[in-house]
Amino acid sequence: MREDGRGRRGSQARAALLALVVGGAAACGPVVGNAPFSARPDTLQPGDLLGPFDGIVIDAETERPIAAATVVGAWAFERGIGLRGPAGFREFALETSADGRYQIPRPEDVPTGGSMRLRRFTLIVYRRGYVAYRSDFKFGSGEQRHDFSQRGNKVRLDKWLPSLEHRRHLAFLGGGQAISKAAGWEAQPASLEQEGKALPQAAETPAEGMVALAKRMLDVSPLLSAEEVRGVTGFAGEFEIGRLTDRVRSDVYDSRHFKAKGKSEAFDVGVRVWSIGALAAEAQFGKLKDELPAAVATEEIGDRSLRARGGDVLGLAFLLRERGLVVQISCGTSQCTDAGMLLRLAKLVESHVGELGAVQEAKVPAKAGAGGPP
Repeated sequence: MREDGRGRRGSQARAALLALVVGGAAACGPVVGNAPFSARPDTLQPGDLLGPFDGIVIDAETERPIAAATVVGAWAFERGIGLRGPAGFREFALETSADGRYQIPRPEDVPTGGSMRLRRFTLIVYRRGYVAYRSDFKFGSGEQRHDFSQRGNKVRLDKWLPSLEHRRHLAFLGGGQAISKAAGWEAQPASLEQEGKALPQAAETPAEGMVALAKRMLDVSPLLSAEEVRGVTGFAGEFEIGRLTDRVRSDVYDSRHFKAKGKSEAFDVGVRVWSIGALAAEAQFGKLKDELPAAVATEEIGDRSLRARGGDVLGLAFLLRERGLVVQISCGTSQCTDAGMLLRLAKLVESHVGELGAVQEAKVPAKAGAGGPP
Protein backbone atom coordinates (compact mmCIF):
# COMPACT_ATOMS: atom_id res chain seq x y z
CA MET A 1 0.00 0.00 0.00
CA ARG A 2 2.89 2.32 0.78
CA GLU A 3 4.37 1.71 -2.66
CA ASP A 4 1.01 2.41 -4.28
CA GLY A 5 0.85 5.75 -2.46
CA ARG A 6 4.36 6.65 -3.59
CA GLY A 7 3.39 5.62 -7.12
CA ARG A 8 0.32 7.81 -7.06
CA ARG A 9 2.29 10.76 -5.71
CA GLY A 10 4.93 10.23 -8.41
CA SER A 11 2.30 10.15 -11.14
CA GLN A 12 0.75 13.34 -9.81
CA ALA A 13 4.14 15.06 -9.76
CA ARG A 14 4.89 14.01 -13.33
CA ALA A 15 1.44 15.24 -14.43
CA ALA A 16 2.02 18.59 -12.74
CA LEU A 17 5.43 18.91 -14.38
CA LEU A 18 3.95 18.05 -17.79
CA ALA A 19 1.20 20.67 -17.33
CA LEU A 20 3.84 23.24 -16.43
CA VAL A 21 5.88 22.45 -19.51
CA VAL A 22 2.88 22.47 -21.86
CA GLY A 23 1.49 25.64 -20.32
CA GLY A 24 4.87 27.33 -20.63
CA ALA A 25 5.14 26.32 -24.29
CA ALA A 26 1.70 27.72 -25.06
CA ALA A 27 2.61 31.06 -23.50
CA CYS A 28 6.06 31.41 -25.02
CA GLY A 29 7.03 33.29 -28.18
CA PRO A 30 7.05 31.86 -31.68
CA VAL A 31 9.42 29.18 -32.89
CA VAL A 32 12.15 31.02 -34.78
CA GLY A 33 13.20 29.49 -38.09
CA ASN A 34 16.75 29.35 -39.44
CA ALA A 35 18.03 32.64 -40.82
CA PRO A 36 19.27 32.50 -44.45
CA PHE A 37 21.75 35.31 -43.70
CA SER A 38 24.88 35.59 -41.58
CA ALA A 39 25.23 37.37 -38.25
CA ARG A 40 27.92 39.70 -39.66
CA PRO A 41 29.65 40.15 -43.04
CA ASP A 42 32.89 38.63 -41.72
CA THR A 43 31.43 35.37 -40.34
CA LEU A 44 29.55 32.30 -41.49
CA GLN A 45 27.65 32.13 -38.22
CA PRO A 46 23.91 32.32 -39.00
CA GLY A 47 22.01 35.38 -37.90
CA ASP A 48 18.87 35.71 -35.79
CA LEU A 49 15.55 36.34 -37.57
CA LEU A 50 14.31 38.35 -34.59
CA GLY A 51 17.25 40.77 -34.76
CA PRO A 52 18.32 43.35 -33.85
CA PHE A 53 19.60 44.67 -37.20
CA ASP A 54 21.91 47.54 -38.10
CA GLY A 55 23.92 48.81 -41.03
CA ILE A 56 24.67 51.70 -43.35
CA VAL A 57 23.18 52.84 -46.67
CA ILE A 58 25.61 54.26 -49.22
CA ASP A 59 25.71 55.40 -52.85
CA ALA A 60 27.12 52.48 -54.86
CA GLU A 61 29.09 54.83 -57.13
CA THR A 62 30.48 57.43 -54.73
CA GLU A 63 30.49 55.29 -51.53
CA ARG A 64 29.00 58.27 -49.68
CA PRO A 65 26.30 57.77 -47.01
CA ILE A 66 22.69 58.35 -48.04
CA ALA A 67 20.62 60.21 -45.46
CA ALA A 68 16.79 60.11 -45.15
CA ALA A 69 16.44 56.78 -46.95
CA THR A 70 13.35 54.84 -45.88
CA VAL A 71 14.32 51.55 -44.19
CA VAL A 72 11.68 48.95 -43.33
CA GLY A 73 12.17 45.69 -41.45
CA ALA A 74 9.29 43.20 -41.77
CA TRP A 75 8.80 39.93 -39.87
CA ALA A 76 6.37 37.37 -41.34
CA PHE A 77 4.72 34.77 -39.08
CA GLU A 78 2.84 31.54 -39.76
CA ARG A 79 0.86 29.16 -37.56
CA GLY A 80 -0.22 25.54 -37.61
CA ILE A 81 1.29 22.10 -37.17
CA GLY A 82 1.76 20.13 -40.37
CA LEU A 83 -0.32 22.37 -42.63
CA ARG A 84 0.84 25.92 -41.95
CA GLY A 85 -0.74 29.21 -42.95
CA PRO A 86 0.10 32.93 -42.72
CA ALA A 87 -0.40 34.54 -39.29
CA GLY A 88 0.32 38.21 -39.97
CA PHE A 89 3.45 40.34 -39.89
CA ARG A 90 5.20 43.02 -37.86
CA GLU A 91 6.90 46.06 -39.37
CA PHE A 92 9.40 48.64 -38.14
CA ALA A 93 10.17 51.71 -40.29
CA LEU A 94 12.69 54.53 -39.95
CA GLU A 95 14.85 56.90 -42.00
CA THR A 96 18.63 56.72 -42.13
CA SER A 97 20.57 59.27 -40.11
CA ALA A 98 22.85 61.93 -41.56
CA ASP A 99 25.65 59.37 -41.76
CA GLY A 100 23.42 56.85 -43.55
CA ARG A 101 23.01 54.46 -40.62
CA TYR A 102 19.98 52.50 -39.45
CA GLN A 103 19.13 50.41 -36.38
CA ILE A 104 16.12 48.10 -36.14
CA PRO A 105 15.32 46.62 -32.69
CA ARG A 106 13.80 43.22 -32.03
CA PRO A 107 9.99 43.29 -32.26
CA GLU A 108 8.22 43.51 -28.91
CA ASP A 109 4.65 42.43 -29.72
CA VAL A 110 5.34 39.11 -31.45
CA PRO A 111 2.44 36.64 -31.68
CA THR A 112 2.59 33.76 -29.21
CA GLY A 113 1.44 30.16 -29.09
CA GLY A 114 2.88 26.69 -29.40
CA SER A 115 2.14 26.48 -33.16
CA MET A 116 3.36 30.01 -34.01
CA ARG A 117 6.50 30.31 -36.12
CA LEU A 118 8.59 33.24 -37.34
CA ARG A 119 9.05 32.40 -41.00
CA ARG A 120 11.23 35.18 -42.41
CA PHE A 121 12.64 38.69 -42.04
CA THR A 122 12.92 41.11 -44.96
CA LEU A 123 14.76 44.43 -45.09
CA ILE A 124 13.69 46.98 -47.72
CA VAL A 125 15.53 50.26 -48.39
CA TYR A 126 14.07 53.02 -50.58
CA ARG A 127 15.35 56.44 -51.64
CA ARG A 128 13.99 58.42 -54.54
CA GLY A 129 16.48 58.55 -57.39
CA TYR A 130 17.88 55.09 -56.60
CA VAL A 131 17.01 51.45 -57.27
CA ALA A 132 15.46 49.99 -54.13
CA TYR A 133 17.15 47.26 -52.07
CA ARG A 134 15.66 44.08 -50.68
CA SER A 135 17.52 41.66 -48.44
CA ASP A 136 16.09 38.58 -50.20
CA PHE A 137 16.52 39.21 -53.94
CA LYS A 138 17.68 41.81 -56.47
CA PHE A 139 15.68 44.10 -58.73
CA GLY A 140 15.52 43.25 -62.42
CA SER A 141 17.28 39.89 -62.47
CA GLY A 142 15.32 38.38 -59.55
CA GLU A 143 18.63 36.85 -58.43
CA GLN A 144 18.72 35.74 -54.80
CA ARG A 145 20.78 38.03 -52.60
CA HIS A 146 23.64 36.51 -50.56
CA ASP A 147 25.40 39.62 -49.21
CA PHE A 148 22.90 40.65 -46.52
CA SER A 149 23.90 40.33 -42.85
CA GLN A 150 22.13 41.00 -39.58
CA ARG A 151 24.72 43.36 -38.08
CA GLY A 152 27.11 45.69 -39.87
CA ASN A 153 25.20 45.33 -43.15
CA LYS A 154 26.22 47.57 -46.03
CA VAL A 155 23.45 48.56 -48.45
CA ARG A 156 24.74 49.89 -51.78
CA LEU A 157 22.09 51.73 -53.79
CA ASP A 158 22.52 52.13 -57.55
CA LYS A 159 21.32 55.29 -59.26
CA TRP A 160 18.01 55.05 -61.10
CA LEU A 161 18.41 54.89 -64.89
CA PRO A 162 15.88 56.16 -67.48
CA SER A 163 15.84 52.69 -69.07
CA LEU A 164 14.34 51.12 -65.92
CA GLU A 165 10.58 50.71 -65.43
CA HIS A 166 8.71 52.17 -62.49
CA ARG A 167 5.87 49.64 -62.79
CA ARG A 168 8.30 46.75 -62.24
CA HIS A 169 9.95 48.71 -59.44
CA LEU A 170 6.63 49.04 -57.58
CA ALA A 171 5.96 45.32 -57.93
CA PHE A 172 9.48 44.62 -56.60
CA LEU A 173 8.92 46.80 -53.52
CA GLY A 174 5.87 44.90 -52.27
CA GLY A 175 3.68 46.54 -49.62
CA GLY A 176 3.75 48.26 -46.26
CA GLN A 177 2.62 51.76 -45.29
CA ALA A 178 6.07 53.36 -45.08
CA ILE A 179 7.19 52.09 -48.49
CA SER A 180 3.81 52.92 -50.07
CA LYS A 181 4.12 56.50 -48.85
CA ALA A 182 7.72 56.93 -49.97
CA ALA A 183 7.20 55.36 -53.41
CA GLY A 184 3.70 56.68 -54.08
CA TRP A 185 5.00 59.20 -56.63
CA GLU A 186 6.09 56.31 -58.90
CA ALA A 187 2.47 55.36 -59.68
CA GLN A 188 2.18 58.14 -62.26
CA PRO A 189 5.25 57.25 -64.38
CA ALA A 190 4.34 53.57 -63.99
CA SER A 191 0.92 54.32 -65.47
CA LEU A 192 2.45 56.12 -68.42
CA GLU A 193 4.80 53.20 -69.02
CA GLN A 194 1.83 50.85 -69.14
CA GLU A 195 0.24 53.04 -71.82
CA GLY A 196 3.48 53.17 -73.81
CA LYS A 197 4.08 56.85 -73.14
CA ALA A 198 7.19 58.66 -71.94
CA LEU A 199 7.18 60.79 -68.80
CA PRO A 200 7.86 64.47 -69.60
CA GLN A 201 11.15 65.76 -68.30
CA ALA A 202 9.35 68.46 -66.31
CA ALA A 203 7.77 65.78 -64.11
CA GLU A 204 11.17 65.08 -62.54
CA THR A 205 11.72 68.79 -61.81
CA PRO A 206 8.68 70.12 -59.91
CA ALA A 207 10.24 73.58 -59.56
CA GLU A 208 9.97 74.04 -63.35
CA GLY A 209 6.33 72.89 -63.29
CA MET A 210 4.53 69.85 -64.66
CA VAL A 211 2.04 69.30 -67.41
CA ALA A 212 -1.44 68.26 -66.29
CA LEU A 213 -1.38 64.46 -66.40
CA ALA A 214 -3.91 62.03 -64.99
CA LYS A 215 -2.79 59.21 -62.74
CA ARG A 216 -4.70 56.11 -63.79
CA MET A 217 -4.87 53.15 -61.44
CA LEU A 218 -6.20 49.64 -61.97
CA ASP A 219 -9.72 49.32 -60.55
CA VAL A 220 -11.04 45.83 -59.70
CA SER A 221 -14.24 46.95 -57.96
CA PRO A 222 -16.48 45.67 -60.83
CA LEU A 223 -15.20 42.10 -60.42
CA LEU A 224 -17.09 41.16 -57.25
CA SER A 225 -19.77 42.81 -55.11
CA ALA A 226 -20.93 42.24 -51.54
CA GLU A 227 -24.31 41.09 -52.87
CA GLU A 228 -22.62 38.44 -54.99
CA VAL A 229 -20.61 37.20 -52.01
CA ARG A 230 -23.78 36.92 -49.92
CA GLY A 231 -25.57 35.16 -52.78
CA VAL A 232 -22.89 32.45 -52.84
CA THR A 233 -22.16 32.02 -49.13
CA GLY A 234 -25.52 32.93 -47.56
CA PHE A 235 -23.84 35.43 -45.20
CA ALA A 236 -26.46 37.77 -43.70
CA GLY A 237 -24.10 40.33 -42.13
CA GLU A 238 -22.54 43.54 -43.40
CA PHE A 239 -19.16 44.07 -45.05
CA GLU A 240 -16.67 46.90 -44.77
CA ILE A 241 -15.27 47.11 -48.30
CA GLY A 242 -11.78 48.40 -48.94
CA ARG A 243 -8.40 47.29 -50.25
CA LEU A 244 -5.87 44.84 -48.88
CA THR A 245 -2.79 46.58 -47.50
CA ASP A 246 -0.04 44.08 -48.21
CA ARG A 247 0.87 45.54 -51.64
CA VAL A 248 1.04 48.95 -53.28
CA ARG A 249 -1.85 49.68 -55.64
CA SER A 250 -0.72 50.68 -59.13
CA ASP A 251 -1.81 50.64 -62.74
CA VAL A 252 -1.05 46.90 -62.89
CA TYR A 253 -2.23 45.73 -59.45
CA ASP A 254 -5.34 46.25 -57.34
CA SER A 255 -7.25 44.40 -54.62
CA ARG A 256 -10.63 44.26 -52.90
CA HIS A 257 -11.26 43.33 -49.27
CA PHE A 258 -14.67 42.34 -47.91
CA LYS A 259 -14.25 42.55 -44.13
CA ALA A 260 -17.21 41.16 -42.20
CA LYS A 261 -18.32 43.65 -39.54
CA GLY A 262 -17.95 42.35 -36.01
CA LYS A 263 -16.53 39.03 -37.18
CA SER A 264 -13.13 37.36 -37.21
CA GLU A 265 -10.89 37.11 -40.28
CA ALA A 266 -12.40 33.68 -40.94
CA PHE A 267 -15.41 35.56 -42.40
CA ASP A 268 -13.36 37.79 -44.74
CA VAL A 269 -13.05 37.59 -48.53
CA GLY A 270 -10.14 39.05 -50.52
CA VAL A 271 -9.48 39.49 -54.23
CA ARG A 272 -6.09 40.35 -55.74
CA VAL A 273 -5.56 41.03 -59.45
CA TRP A 274 -2.39 41.51 -61.51
CA SER A 275 -2.85 42.92 -65.05
CA ILE A 276 0.69 42.58 -66.35
CA GLY A 277 0.71 40.96 -69.79
CA ALA A 278 0.89 37.32 -70.84
CA LEU A 279 4.55 36.52 -70.04
CA ALA A 280 4.63 38.35 -66.70
CA ALA A 281 1.26 36.82 -65.73
CA GLU A 282 2.63 33.34 -66.36
CA ALA A 283 5.58 34.12 -64.09
CA GLN A 284 3.33 35.62 -61.38
CA PHE A 285 1.11 32.54 -61.38
CA GLY A 286 4.18 30.33 -60.96
CA LYS A 287 5.29 32.52 -58.04
CA LEU A 288 1.93 32.07 -56.32
CA LYS A 289 2.14 28.31 -56.84
CA ASP A 290 5.49 28.32 -55.03
CA GLU A 291 4.48 30.70 -52.22
CA LEU A 292 0.90 29.83 -51.27
CA PRO A 293 0.61 27.18 -48.53
CA ALA A 294 -0.32 23.64 -49.63
CA ALA A 295 -0.83 24.82 -53.24
CA VAL A 296 -2.17 22.14 -55.61
CA ALA A 297 -2.85 22.54 -59.36
CA THR A 298 -6.54 22.02 -60.19
CA GLU A 299 -7.06 23.30 -63.77
CA GLU A 300 -10.72 24.06 -63.01
CA ILE A 301 -10.94 27.68 -64.16
CA GLY A 302 -9.04 29.88 -66.60
CA ASP A 303 -5.97 28.62 -68.47
CA ARG A 304 -4.35 27.42 -65.24
CA SER A 305 -5.60 27.33 -61.66
CA LEU A 306 -4.61 26.16 -58.20
CA ARG A 307 -6.08 25.64 -54.75
CA ALA A 308 -4.36 26.46 -51.45
CA ARG A 309 -5.17 26.47 -47.76
CA GLY A 310 -3.50 28.05 -44.77
CA GLY A 311 -5.09 27.80 -41.34
CA ASP A 312 -8.71 28.96 -41.57
CA VAL A 313 -8.32 30.55 -45.03
CA LEU A 314 -9.06 28.90 -48.39
CA GLY A 315 -7.29 30.17 -51.48
CA LEU A 316 -7.78 29.88 -55.24
CA ALA A 317 -5.74 31.48 -58.03
CA PHE A 318 -6.15 31.35 -61.79
CA LEU A 319 -4.43 32.63 -64.92
CA LEU A 320 -6.09 34.22 -67.95
CA ARG A 321 -3.17 34.14 -70.34
CA GLU A 322 -4.66 36.04 -73.29
CA ARG A 323 -5.75 38.92 -71.07
CA GLY A 324 -2.47 38.90 -69.12
CA LEU A 325 -4.35 38.54 -65.83
CA VAL A 326 -3.68 36.65 -62.62
CA VAL A 327 -6.48 36.53 -60.02
CA GLN A 328 -6.08 35.32 -56.44
CA ILE A 329 -9.12 34.87 -54.18
CA SER A 330 -9.07 34.10 -50.46
CA CYS A 331 -12.07 33.24 -48.31
CA GLY A 332 -12.25 32.35 -44.62
CA THR A 333 -13.68 28.96 -43.75
CA SER A 334 -16.50 30.54 -41.72
CA GLN A 335 -17.59 32.41 -44.86
CA CYS A 336 -16.86 29.73 -47.45
CA THR A 337 -18.01 26.68 -45.53
CA ASP A 338 -17.22 24.38 -48.45
CA ALA A 339 -14.66 24.54 -51.27
CA GLY A 340 -17.37 24.81 -53.94
CA MET A 341 -18.31 28.29 -52.69
CA LEU A 342 -14.78 29.55 -53.38
CA LEU A 343 -14.92 28.23 -56.94
CA ARG A 344 -18.28 29.92 -57.52
CA LEU A 345 -16.82 33.23 -56.33
CA ALA A 346 -13.90 32.74 -58.72
CA LYS A 347 -16.25 32.10 -61.63
CA LEU A 348 -18.18 35.27 -60.80
CA VAL A 349 -14.93 37.23 -60.89
CA GLU A 350 -13.99 35.61 -64.21
CA SER A 351 -17.36 36.56 -65.69
CA HIS A 352 -16.72 40.25 -64.94
CA VAL A 353 -13.15 40.61 -66.24
CA GLY A 354 -14.46 42.39 -69.33
CA GLU A 355 -15.48 45.26 -67.00
CA LEU A 356 -11.97 45.60 -65.57
CA GLY A 357 -10.61 49.10 -66.12
CA ALA A 358 -8.72 52.04 -64.69
CA VAL A 359 -9.80 55.15 -62.83
CA GLN A 360 -8.38 58.64 -62.72
CA GLU A 361 -6.99 59.15 -59.24
CA ALA A 362 -5.51 62.67 -59.33
CA LYS A 363 -4.01 65.32 -61.53
CA VAL A 364 -0.49 66.66 -61.43
CA PRO A 365 -0.48 70.45 -60.93
CA ALA A 366 -0.02 72.55 -64.05
CA LYS A 367 3.05 74.68 -64.57
CA ALA A 368 3.87 76.86 -61.57
CA GLY A 369 3.22 80.57 -62.04
CA ALA A 370 0.42 80.05 -64.53
CA GLY A 371 -2.25 81.77 -62.44
CA GLY A 372 -2.33 79.44 -59.43
CA PRO A 373 -0.22 77.76 -56.73
CA PRO A 374 2.25 75.07 -57.81
